[in-house]
Amino acid sequence: HGTIPPELALLTSVENLVLKNNPGLVGRIPNLLGVGLTQLRQLGLYGNTLTGTVPKSIFRLRHLVYLNLADNTLMGTIHWGELGHHQKHLRRLMLQNNFFEGTVDYHLLAKTTVGVMALSNNAFSGHVDDTVRKLTSLEYLYLDGNKIVGSIPDGMSELSNLKALNLDENELYGILPQAIGQMTSLEYLSAKGNTLSGGLPASMKHMKGLKTLNLASNALSGRIGHLSDMAGLENVHLYQNSFSGPIDGSIFASLLNLEAIFLSSNSFTGRIPPEVVQVQKKLKGLYLSDNELDGIIPEGVCALYKLEDLYLDSNALEGTLPSCLGNLSSLKRFHVFKNQIHGNVPTGLLNLPHLIELGLEENDLRGGMDGQATCRAPKKGLSIWADCAELDGGCECCEKCCLDKDKNC
Repeated sequence: HGTIPPELALLTSVENLVLKNNPGLVGRIPNLLGVGLTQLRQLGLYGNTLTGTVPKSIFRLRHLVYLNLADNTLMGTIHWGELGHHQKHLRRLMLQNNFFEGTVDYHLLAKTTVGVMALSNNAFSGHVDDTVRKLTSLEYLYLDGNKIVGSIPDGMSELSNLKALNLDENELYGILPQAIGQMTSLEYLSAKGNTLSGGLPASMKHMKGLKTLNLASNALSGRIGHLSDMAGLENVHLYQNSFSGPIDGSIFASLLNLEAIFLSSNSFTGRIPPEVVQVQKKLKGLYLSDNELDGIIPEGVCALYKLEDLYLDSNALEGTLPSCLGNLSSLKRFHVFKNQIHGNVPTGLLNLPHLIELGLEENDLRGGMDGQATCRAPKKGLSIWADCAELDGGCECCEKCCLDKDKNC
């Protein structure tokens, strides 16, 4: 508790100073720390409640390898000029979750050897300019949760050592760099919650090592067939865009490490590809809601024995629910409402041991759900959304009944 005592500056031989995760540690960072602790290699003041600006003297500590001021309430601008001039050994710069503002001077940062730069969840603004290409030592760059505007510069594609790039929740627009496929070391790419447009560049097929691709909540369009060449993909998040056309079956035939694919809220058409069966060893989440898919639910879905989430709602699917859905023993959430499914509800669905959500309403289903089993569902932690016609014996166990025209229910 209390403040950082400036007398710490008298410890002139100290090389490592870490004061972390103390919410009771308040006040400003003493300027004297940067004057007296000239041998510091590591300075960690993260997870506290420090306030005010960061003294220039901190950025003049020329032996720093690690500087972590994350998770405080620090504010003001960063002295990029001091940092660029003095920091010849800095490898990690961690400033996330504060209230820093102003632009990021990439041309000054290029004078450093920084490998990890985390600036997430601040109020940094301005553009990512093309001089970012000069930060050749960067391996991890986190700029998410700021007020950065403009397009992603072509120079970003030249960061050949970059393994992770997060640009989420900014004000970025324009197309993805056409040469983005040059970033062959990239394992994590996320730029959700912006206004990026255009399609997925053809060069992305060269990103064989990419494991996570998250471009959700943008204005992207076109086809997604290039994904089938990105053999390392494990998690794909493309929901809330304007992608269209059939879902290419080769995506499932090629991405054998796929664990979750989020394609909801686009304009995909055609059928659920039967090739989905080929990702049975790892797939846990299949999210296809709110598209224009038609045809039947392929029985290959029943072979996805690790599947926990299956979201097929708000499409134009028809036919019956495959009885083998009752074999998906890992299934937790199954949403198929707002389709044209008919027939009975498979009896095995209600008996799945881990099922907690079952959404069936607004279809043409007619029975199949045992009344007593339905009444026991809330006690098992299972929530069911269904039309009365789907419940044998009616709605006597329903906690809430809604009219179809009641959009708030």
